Amino acid sequence: MTSAHTSCAVADLLALHGLRRGASAKHTQAEKLVERVLEEDTTALAASALQKLKACAAEQGVCVDDCWTAKVKVRLTTRRNGIIGRTTTNTYYSPSGKAFRSHAAVISFLRDSAGMTPLQSTSNDGKMSEATDAYPPSKRARH
Repeated sequence: MTSAHTSCAVADLLALHGLRRGASAKHTQAEKLVERVLEEDTTALAASALQKLKACAAEQGVCVDDCWTAKVKVRLTTRRNGIIGRTTTNTYYSPSGKAFRSHAAVISFLRDSAGMTPLQSTSNDGKMSEATDAYPPSKRARH
């Protein structure tokens, strides 16, 4: 990327967050972060994300074959305290082209396609916990 193109792209990304480049030649922390996001190597990040997915799946007893791919999207976000931060969104693609946003979704898909039953969490004595037994995790009782 040329420096003029980078400078314009930095100004565009700063404008999205209501910021503008100052007249001084000093780079602010936000400008440095914008430049870092523009220069980020998403291919390396995707390879790393895929390796982490394979490791997580192996821990769960499921195998992710080499036909799976990952795509990483890097973007700027504004935190609650007003500070601009960098956020990544990983998307995993099956060989059939189906997209998944989390490790859990991929593992669930692989278990379903292999005909495996999902693992149930148990307490030390082997019985299901009371909260899991009575209510699904997303619909716990409110006290």
